Amino acid sequence: MKTIRFILKIVATAMAFAAVVCAVVAFWDQIMDLVDNIIDKIEEKRANRCFEPEEFDDFADYDDSIM
Repeated sequence: MKTIRFILKIVATAMAFAAVVCAVVAFWDQIMDLVDNIIDKIEEKRANRCFEPEEFDDFADYDDSIM
């Protein structure tokens, strides 16, 4: 009885893994579109961050004039 139970668990695990593989293959285009969109948003945020002015840029001349 234990052997049959063990074999059924292996079969169930293999079928679950096969179902996941089939789902990934079936929706591969949508998965890649999602990944591309996420990467584009991250790159866009990084690019916009480079052009933000420093918080204390207005006071840069003031620090130089004191000395």
